[in-house]
Amino acid sequence: MLPARPQIIIMKNDFTNANHLIEGYRRTQKASGWKDSTQNYGVNCLRRTCDLQKTIRQGVYQQEEGSTFRRMENGHLRLVKALTVRDMVMQHALCDHVMIPALRPYLIHDNGASLKGKGISFTRRRLMQHLSWHYRRYGREGYVLKIDFRKYFDNIDHAIFFKEVEKHIEGYPYAKDMLRRILEANEVDVSYTDDPDIKAKVFNALEYGKLPRELLTGARYMAKSMGIGAPVSQIAGVYLPSRIDHYCKTVRGIHCYDAYMDDRIIIHPSKTFLQELLKEIKGIAAELGIHVNDRKTQIVKLSRGFTFLKTRYTITKTGKIIRRIPHDVVTRQRRKMKALARYAIAGEFTLEAFDQQYKSWYWDKDRYHARRTLRNVRQLYRRLRKWITKTKSSTSKSLGRTAASR
Repeated sequence: MLPARPQIIIMKNDFTNANHLIEGYRRTQKASGWKDSTQNYGVNCLRRTCDLQKTIRQGVYQQEEGSTFRRMENGHLRLVKALTVRDMVMQHALCDHVMIPALRPYLIHDNGASLKGKGISFTRRRLMQHLSWHYRRYGREGYVLKIDFRKYFDNIDHAIFFKEVEKHIEGYPYAKDMLRRILEANEVDVSYTDDPDIKAKVFNALEYGKLPRELLTGARYMAKSMGIGAPVSQIAGVYLPSRIDHYCKTVRGIHCYDAYMDDRIIIHPSKTFLQELLKEIKGIAAELGIHVNDRKTQIVKLSRGFTFLKTRYTITKTGKIIRRIPHDVVTRQRRKMKALARYAIAGEFTLEAFDQQYKSWYWDKDRYHARRTLRNVRQLYRRLRKWITKTKSSTSKSLGRTAASR
């Protein structure tokens, strides 16, 4: 008689489960499946998954050094830290099966960044609902408090974040140790200075990247900063200001409150109330190690309109909400189309990709009250497309004549 097969117990909250790690690779493959490194990982997926699982469970996992590059996004220069495929797979599994299930119940409903079923469209829709709610009760009388956090990801304090999260991931095996290792890998080498209060000051990763490498000797590290581009960094950015969100929504009972990553917007009929609330928010932010950007934080009158998430909102006397495209967004798109047209003529960009970029931008903005603006952009697109086609055809004809003469 054959011996009974040993029973394998799979814990649902164990992110080191091989099925969860393979699922993390599939998530990575969707975003960067065209890369050689991602394809090479997939060729040996089972072996790589087994090795990754062993290193995590044996407590010897160490994050590998990824690549760092700069990227211009919506007119802002950002420093992106890209993880290796192995680390990205692990973080996807950790976030999907530990961080998000453990932390999402403690987020307010109106926090819409980096969560399944939400996003920038969700936040814009909630803001429209809050504007309508406010108008039905107070009309156009009221004020808007816009809050922005300065160099948000660069100044996430590791100790504060770990303390806020630790209590929620107690029942998840290997999660606390893995989160601690990820935070250690994001520590900043500050050997170039002897300033004892450097951690309390605003850290700028872009300026830090300009320092000579010989000054960074590894003698001193600062437990601060999270790189943009990692799944854990996104969850950290969403969850860390939760105390501010709950204070405003629950303690102060504010209905018109919307949050998206490091941006907050509050609508209230009293300007004095918002001024006092801003002082209280700054106090909580200081406890969390968050720096409020005084230059971008402001209180504006509701009837004058305001801009939030690259959209200009204006409410009319009849209660109609007008959404327009900010001038800088249109200017950036026009410049981008002209640059892409030059690349298309030079052969560095295809005509199909040029059409796709324009249509993606246009149909996203088609829901706005911007008929004249969209018409002008559409006319520019047609002129540029005609220019590309005409130039390419004339070039091909001249090449054909040259070949025939030879």
